[in-house]
Amino acid sequence: MPLENPSTWTTLDKAVAVTALVLASGYAVGPVRELVIAGVSGLVGPLAVWLPFSGLVAVLGGVSGLAGTAARAYAQDRALVERARARTEELREELAAATSDADDTDGGRDGTSAGGADDVAALQAELREQTLTVVSESVKPAAYGAAVSIPAFLWLRWAVAAPAAAVVPAATTLPVVGTIAWSATLVGPLKLWLVWYLGASLSVGALSRRLAARLGPTA
Repeated sequence: MPLENPSTWTTLDKAVAVTALVLASGYAVGPVRELVIAGVSGLVGPLAVWLPFSGLVAVLGGVSGLAGTAARAYAQDRALVERARARTEELREELAAATSDADDTDGGRDGTSAGGADDVAALQAELREQTLTVVSESVKPAAYGAAVSIPAFLWLRWAVAAPAAAVVPAATTLPVVGTIAWSATLVGPLKLWLVWYLGASLSVGALSRRLAARLGPTA
């Protein structure tokens, strides 16, 4: 039996997705990038006064990680995703059986092959619909997370590339390594500031997801 599959994208969800796309254009479009940097500078300015740059990078990474967890928890209809995934598995089994029956009917030439083909087409259409539901619900929290992480990333990239303009130190001192530039490459394309940012983002994101999983059943 086909599942009711209404769109769960609200006007706010669509607006956030469009905003995320506009922010992402800042990687290539100078005016957008400048506006984003100016906006983030106004927000992180007070923190930069008393927080070392390493702490500021960690805070921005942590905020991005929390934003991703919150987006998955509140923007995604997890019940709908689970139903759609379960239905997708059922449809694949039904489609395999219907395809086999259609082939057998066609081989027997009993005049019912057209009906079998219609059944296969109907199952394929519903399978596409349920697959689209899963993809759509996965993209939604990604849009919310990107709306937070992209501005932070753009600002940090600018801050490291132009430390004088950003009023941040060009280098930091790490145990064993000693003094190293924030723009120094560690492994492949990964630079120190990016590793620091990703480390904070992934760590906070993992911890917040674990906490959300523990609190979820009792919420």
